[in-house]
Amino acid sequence: MSAPPVSLSLPDRAGLPEAGPLAADLARAFAGPGPVRLDTAPAQEVGLAVLQLLVAAHRQAVSAGVPFEIAVPAGSPMETAMKVHGLADAGLVGADGLWTGLPVGVAQG
Repeated sequence: MSAPPVSLSLPDRAGLPEAGPLAADLARAFAGPGPVRLDTAPAQEVGLAVLQLLVAAHRQAVSAGVPFEIAVPAGSPMETAMKVHGLADAGLVGADGLWTGLPVGVAQG
């Protein structure tokens, strides 16, 4: 039987001040036995620091062998931030509103 996913959520504001606590939460989650899912719907503001952290988190998850999904609702501030900062066109692997990985070769770092 597989472990249940660890569910995390972004806060209302997800910028530089929130990146450190989010990094710590993700590190704890990746140390566990199950997959990790991050809900971005609560975030009304998403900064570049958090986007950079999430790219790095995907790399960490791949190296740890932990499935990591990020829920990105259509039209959400997260989706807008990804577009503004060029991540929407970076070839991120996604389906059904989930950012599930990085393009082949990007996750290796």
